[in-house]
Amino acid sequence: MKYKLVAALMLMAPVALLAAPKDSANVTFTQTVNINGIAVPPGDYHVVWQGTAPSVEATILQGKKVVASAPATLVNAKTQYDGAVETSDGNDSSKVLEAIDWSKQSLRFGDANGSSPATSVAGEAK
Repeated sequence: MKYKLVAALMLMAPVALLAAPKDSANVTFTQTVNINGIAVPPGDYHVVWQGTAPSVEATILQGKKVVASAPATLVNAKTQYDGAVETSDGNDSSKVLEAIDWSKQSLRFGDANGSSPATSVAGEAK
């Protein structure tokens, strides 16, 4: 009887891992974007977030190097975009990261009330 229980648990473990929420994704910035006051140059990055949704801490990595970190709001919902980076104009003609949208979730930076400033696409999320 113990062997059947152990076998059943072992078969369920991979299914549980597949159903677990995703806490990282890739993004490409095609222009420099400001994240929490840090200018992040164009390039390919890995985004990791930690915390209890919806409030999370997002970390932008290039390889193993932390490039920037900022508080964000994780929205687990389908979006009309799969690979959009939303920016707004900063005070000095810079682009400020407002959101990264993937097909099933988004990370929203900045404004906690969820209102959207005028945005433009600054790259693509993968």
